[in-house]
Amino acid sequence: MPLPSVRPGFHLSLAFVAVTWASGGSAAEPPLAAKHPHPQTVHSVSWNDDYFWLRERENPEVKRYLEAENAWFGEVMAPLKDLHDRLVAEMKARLIEEDTSVPYRKGDWVYYAREEAGQDHPVFCRKPWRSDEASVLLAPAKPGEETVVLDMNERAAGDNAYSFGGGSVSPDGRLYAWKENHDGTDLYTLHLRDLPTGELHPDTIEETMFDEPPVWAADNQTLYYTLGDETDRPWRVMRHRLGDAAERDDLVYEEKDTRFSLSIAPTKSGRFLLITSRSMDTSETWRLSLGNSDAEPAVFIPRREGLRESFADCGAHWYILTNEGAVNGRLMRAPLAGPVREEWEEVLPADLRISYESIEAFTGTLVLQARREGVPGFFLLDPDKQTTRWITSPSEGGWVSTESTPFPEAMAQRFSYETFLDPYTVAEADLSTGEVRVLKRKASPPGFDRSRYRIERTLATADDGEKIPVWMLLPANHPRDGSGGLLMDGYGAYGIASDPWFDSHVFSLVDRGIGFAIAQVRGGGEFGRPWYEAGKLERKNHTFTDYLACARHLVQEGYVSPSTLCGTGASAGGLLAGAVLNEDPSLFAGFIANVPFVDVLNTMLDATLPLTTGEYDEWGDPAGSREVFDRIRAYSPYDNVREQAYPPLLVLAGWNDNRVAYWEPAKWVAKLRVHNTGPVPPLLRTDFDTGHGGASGRYGELDEIAWQYAFVLKCLGRDGTGGKP
Repeated sequence: MPLPSVRPGFHLSLAFVAVTWASGGSAAEPPLAAKHPHPQTVHSVSWNDDYFWLRERENPEVKRYLEAENAWFGEVMAPLKDLHDRLVAEMKARLIEEDTSVPYRKGDWVYYAREEAGQDHPVFCRKPWRSDEASVLLAPAKPGEETVVLDMNERAAGDNAYSFGGGSVSPDGRLYAWKENHDGTDLYTLHLRDLPTGELHPDTIEETMFDEPPVWAADNQTLYYTLGDETDRPWRVMRHRLGDAAERDDLVYEEKDTRFSLSIAPTKSGRFLLITSRSMDTSETWRLSLGNSDAEPAVFIPRREGLRESFADCGAHWYILTNEGAVNGRLMRAPLAGPVREEWEEVLPADLRISYESIEAFTGTLVLQARREGVPGFFLLDPDKQTTRWITSPSEGGWVSTESTPFPEAMAQRFSYETFLDPYTVAEADLSTGEVRVLKRKASPPGFDRSRYRIERTLATADDGEKIPVWMLLPANHPRDGSGGLLMDGYGAYGIASDPWFDSHVFSLVDRGIGFAIAQVRGGGEFGRPWYEAGKLERKNHTFTDYLACARHLVQEGYVSPSTLCGTGASAGGLLAGAVLNEDPSLFAGFIANVPFVDVLNTMLDATLPLTTGEYDEWGDPAGSREVFDRIRAYSPYDNVREQAYPPLLVLAGWNDNRVAYWEPAKWVAKLRVHNTGPVPPLLRTDFDTGHGGASGRYGELDEIAWQYAFVLKCLGRDGTGGKP
């Protein structure tokens, strides 16, 4: 394969403008990837992909091209290095460097995490349980009583991509099993530690799947975990007995349907392991006794296309959240001994205002995480009286999530919440009365003054009349004459809700007059299953038109103008970025696409890639249907790049990313280079050490965030160099 080439006549003027945009004087030109025709034909449709060769990971010319892109990024952004360094210093100064989480009880111990100054990762510890009183829980461990369960800094050993994949303590409290990854992929190594001695256990299991904790059986000698197939789809549940070689582990369950992926979790009671096989639209759950290390799984209900259930055991019953006859879910109950479908009885009927998301069971109370008219929270349910209490954040406009409360006899459910202006807060709700008490609120950053900011929610009108919420964190004096800057985030996929959160880093933008907004577009889960289904498959285009409607609404209302609005999206949000830029690039002064899913058609045509088959229910199977093929081809960002002026664009990729392969952003940028008639060539930066999540440490991530913010500030003329580009 020849070297990436440059056409001198094409890029001389672009190079000059790009370097001028960054206030430099170099005459260097941006890389231009070589073209190698790759004809393709599907459903009698033929086309050519000139940059298909960038998928050849082992080809040294691929890495050479990406390194050239990194060098070009460095040259263009070099004049902003001082700004970048100031941003890093500001964000670091806002970190609460010394902190301790609220301990939670499991057995005779309480577990917590400590953050230490100068350390990227937390240290997971425990101390003896004495009381659930907040003053006792939050008191430092007495001398000699603290046990370090896992020092993640020690385990990371400086690796930027280090990721903790979840851990669990054996029922007797002696052994700790956890999973970790060092290269940014979704393959984790399972390790064990003897907590009384601190010694590593000799058992090690390679290439376990993703970031869910292993599960212990009641005998303290047996562990359950998942393995992936050749596409990294979790498809096997394995049983490991301590002391055995991993090659001898038992196969407990195997999922052969490539649309489905497996996950495992214990019930809060510790009586059962739940094995769930799930596609985007359908689930099937198997139960296995954790009291019998030789137990075989039994299915609750054989899968039925389009039906989804989740289960929790409470006393003599199973409680079941199901979408059968209820688009947003309803609650059923069945006998523990024989939960056949004919014996299910309804406990809570469906309510279109309420979307039920998950279920957990304490000894005598159920907790149902839910969204009520778009507001996140949870219900406390007395299953005998069938009475509920709704618990949510005391502050409007944020997220709420139940926190780890693994002790089944606990008297309160732990939960957390935050907003744009309220830092992470841990509280608990009394299971009997619903009374809420705050246990700990994370300290505000040094110098934080909330009076300098304001939160607003506005509603944009979509093409079909649907109202799309936009949450904004703004400077208190943000003008309404179109001159105020704004960075708007969008996602809209998989039914995942995008709720406001407290991010101390973003104040480096807001303090410079750049607000931050979240567009809650369809395809997400903000208003339940219907909101999600309105932005997937044949209705996926709603996600993109919703985001554009939000941008136009903000312009019409004077919050911004096209010259003061930047966009950002990551992963599936990067798909949104590419689609809206193809549709109306003039609406934005700049855009950040982080690990963007932009080569949608090629990826969904390749069933050998990770995630592809499991996402047919999200995007469709273009190989199996001409209709689906045409639909995806019509919006796939890479396939719809055309001759037009695109705004400045920063694209970020991870070399080890097995969710959105590095070649998707690389191919997209290569194609944009030859079609963009705008003055600023797109920038591509590939991190060769990380994957989908980027740098993992709280200090390590600052470099990447600072470059993104420097890019936004330059796009909006707030970088200190003078006027707008």
